Amino acid sequence: MGRKMLTIAVLAVMAGCAMQQEPAPPVPAAPPAPSEDLPPRAQPQPDPRAQAPGVERLRGAYSSSGGWTLCGAAAPQSLRVTSQARSTLEPFVAQHPQFFLDGWGRRSDQGLDLLSVERMHTEGPGCQEPLDSFVWVAHGQEPFWAFAITNTGMRFKPAGEPARTYPYVAPSDAQEQVVYAGQAFRLTLRRQACASSMADARYAWSAELQTGGRTWRGCAWQGLQAERS
Repeated sequence: MGRKMLTIAVLAVMAGCAMQQEPAPPVPAAPPAPSEDLPPRAQPQPDPRAQAPGVERLRGAYSSSGGWTLCGAAAPQSLRVTSQARSTLEPFVAQHPQFFLDGWGRRSDQGLDLLSVERMHTEGPGCQEPLDSFVWVAHGQEPFWAFAITNTGMRFKPAGEPARTYPYVAPSDAQEQVVYAGQAFRLTLRRQACASSMADARYAWSAELQTGGRTWRGCAWQGLQAERS
């Protein structure tokens, strides 16, 4: 699947998930075990640096010679990076002098401070992607698959098969990972560098989906929609 088709396919999965008016009713489950045996309910999982004063999600076109032009801005601004962000950014810049940069940072009178990278890609929806319409998106290639999470439901689309929808389940989190465990699937998101095998893209999260006796691996990125409370 080419890069443009891959982008279209991922967007279609996200759109299908967003169109769900109500999640499918969950199958009745057995009574829960005592509370101390239950996994903790996770709060929405923004990058930890996003909880610091002034930190926000920043994204836009980046040029190694011109700076970072944020979505909605008319001109580029100079960019300063932390050591952590630099270790992620510099190898990609060495191969791609221009690309779309999505991360967490701050605005200042001196320009933009990049604290961490969420993802980088040379082809994709860019500023047109509505981050507030989903909590997470995970996807992989060879074979293609995509899994979109919103606070009303979840949608899984494997290549060559009908899409499957699931009711929303709250995540659990521990030690740099987030886990969504439904009755028919388990999606594990780990905070570790991940590269797309078919597109020039890098992500801050890897994804592993287990469902139907199979395991699907790929990458993931966060949206800005909050988990269901």
